[in-house]
Amino acid sequence: MAWVSGYLAALSGLTVAVHQAPGIERAPEPGLTLTILYGSQTGNARAVAESLAGLVRGRGIEPRLASMADYRARDLARERLLLVVVSTQGEGEPPESARELHAFLHGKRAPRLDGLRYGVLGLGDSSYQHFCQTAKDFAGRLDALGGKPLLDPQYCDVLFQEVSTAWSQTALERVAEFLGQREAQIIPLPGARPAPASAPKPQTAAPLAAVLLENRPLTTADAVGEVRHLALAIEPDALRYTPGDSLGIWFHNDPALVDRVLAATDLDGDQAVTLDGQATELREALGHRLDLTQLHPTVVKGWAGLTNSRELTALCEDAARLREYAAGRQFIDLIAEYPGRPEAAGLASVLLPLRPRLYSIASSQAETPDEVHLTVALLNYQVGGQERLGGASGFLTRRLAEDSPIRVHLAENPAFRLPADGNAPVIMVAAGTGVAPFRAFLQQRAAQGDRGRNWLIFGNRHFRRDFLYQLDWQAHRKAGLLSRVSVAFSRDQADKRYVQHRLLEQGRDLYAWLQEGAYLYCCGSTAMGRAVHEALLALIARAAGVGPESAGERLETLRREGRYLRDLY
Repeated sequence: MAWVSGYLAALSGLTVAVHQAPGIERAPEPGLTLTILYGSQTGNARAVAESLAGLVRGRGIEPRLASMADYRARDLARERLLLVVVSTQGEGEPPESARELHAFLHGKRAPRLDGLRYGVLGLGDSSYQHFCQTAKDFAGRLDALGGKPLLDPQYCDVLFQEVSTAWSQTALERVAEFLGQREAQIIPLPGARPAPASAPKPQTAAPLAAVLLENRPLTTADAVGEVRHLALAIEPDALRYTPGDSLGIWFHNDPALVDRVLAATDLDGDQAVTLDGQATELREALGHRLDLTQLHPTVVKGWAGLTNSRELTALCEDAARLREYAAGRQFIDLIAEYPGRPEAAGLASVLLPLRPRLYSIASSQAETPDEVHLTVALLNYQVGGQERLGGASGFLTRRLAEDSPIRVHLAENPAFRLPADGNAPVIMVAAGTGVAPFRAFLQQRAAQGDRGRNWLIFGNRHFRRDFLYQLDWQAHRKAGLLSRVSVAFSRDQADKRYVQHRLLEQGRDLYAWLQEGAYLYCCGSTAMGRAVHEALLALIARAAGVGPESAGERLETLRREGRYLRDLY
């Protein structure tokens, strides 16, 4: 635009004024640079950090933008301006990409940071006890090590866009006070107005079309939990995935559930409500735009405000009770227990937007180029004697018919990848549906002709009822691809045995694999991941003949080398 405006001005013989950036109160400090670090699990923190970097560049300042996984922790001692955007995983744990930097800051080797000015933005979910704990950890340690805040830390809940935008704008102004406005001189066209800087906005992948091809059970009818295998047809040129990635599923609420909500609130589904600045019918909003199945504490608080219920307000004042109440109910249970007659707009305002649910991909595109496979456990529980189904799992397993279209999007997970060396040994530890990505791993290694050994360690409740993908593992064993299989079925004997017990029992062999360069993967719940981690520390200490501290250092070395990778939920 600057070149074009100058060119046109020369052609027309106009004299054009050159506008300098407005002055700032603080004189820019020479030699300063800005670093923006992000620690992301599902991509939200990364998207916010990238948008923030774009805003900074709009001021003529070129920041250093990096994932914490790619950042040298010792470089912290040289930083002078630092902005941190980080999410929290599970029960207050850092995302995998942030673990090393988090541990370094809390360790004995962390340097003094007296010359550092920093800002911290946390993304989290207040339905968890340790809300935004990782961001709080970073802010606390940066302060304890002598850093000075550029602005107050901000801790965002699930609806983070508006809050993160405001924080980013404030951070931008604080950074400009130290670095100045280094914009190139701009020659505007006569009468033109400068474009405002765009606000940071997380990237949202546009949904892609898929079609359900197959929906078959992986568990027996008498299993404690129902798990199904789904195959979706995709357009391979539009959706390219890698083993380790996840697929986001855009689902619809059950129409019967929508009818029950309308009846309980005595509202007409044809009434218009406004969502994101657009008018839509209330029934459409409840069916396709708003979440009715995942009851969040903020929804409970919003309903308490609408109904003016003293009892519900008192419950909301106890954070632990509120989390427990919301975790075991859906919105229909809330409004049945605490009735109200809100306006249509009021009802829409308290509900959270319907968000896609993520599932680990259970196939390799090298084997099925035009398909993507999922391993879906049906969330099924009782509230007051009535069945409740999970929003996405119920939609996929009970209401989505074969040949039905579905909207999906790819969620890449570069921190959970097979080794580039096909000769490297691989150890895969999984419980329940956490085995899904390892089915994809083995398909990929088979398609590539990889010669590295593979060891699967899998756990579930019963051998007969829920040995997921048993025939796949048998076929891989027969073909020589799967060198070893170790199983732990917790309820097939009096004393419960889990995957961590198998790790300890076979610790000497597992340690030998690691010594030979094996890559170790773990996928499952956060609680399972924690138990596996403790078992690994114990077996390393025993096999190597070292103490707990040395065992921890060896495990962290594996993580730094990219040979200990986890995907926990």
